[in-house]
Amino acid sequence: MVSFCDLKLSEVSSHMSKYGHYGIGLTKEWANRNGLNPVLYISQHSPFTEGLIKGLDGIHAHRRKFEESGDYDELTTDYMNIFNTYRFVKNYEAPLQRKGHEKIEKYRFADEREWRYVPPLDNSSLSLSINNSSSIAPFVPISSIKTEKQKRELNSSISHIGLHFEPEDIRYLIVERDDEISELITHLEEVKGRFNQQTRDRLKSRILTAEQINLDI
Repeated sequence: MVSFCDLKLSEVSSHMSKYGHYGIGLTKEWANRNGLNPVLYISQHSPFTEGLIKGLDGIHAHRRKFEESGDYDELTTDYMNIFNTYRFVKNYEAPLQRKGHEKIEKYRFADEREWRYVPPLDNSSLSLSINNSSSIAPFVPISSIKTEKQKRELNSSISHIGLHFEPEDIRYLIVERDDEISELITHLEEVKGRFNQQTRDRLKSRILTAEQINLDI
């Protein structure tokens, strides 16, 4: 999963204070081409949320029965498309806990206006079977990602799945401070040498700093 925020530059300051002062702004056209989708924010106090979670849990229970019996033909595309809703659901408001940061008890995730990328379930590189050690499960229980070692192993298993962009897809590049701009420009010149000078110059013109955004935008 890769998450993005549909925010204007004037709205980025608060977001940076929670998630860091570096970023890449990409075009909405790029997002649409790559199949990103806004998440569905749900309130824990809503009957809709309770019904949705119960319904999806019921589908998951049926799925486990089919896997145990080996009757994979029952796992139809329509069936998995409904269950796929789980991958685009997020709390409207909940605690936010990030490593090295103070816990925020009531953080409104909906303010981020998140767009999310997850590989399609019918992608040829994915499998719906979790019994085959060479396959990739579309869903992983929280108990399987509690340690850094578990996360590294799972990330390694999907390292062949990428989300690519080109220079023309970039709207802006954000670094934290003014004194980091020259370092990024040098990087663009040295590492991105396969692009022509006009493309590199355009990327340089799109560099912003968190300081600029906080003070001037």
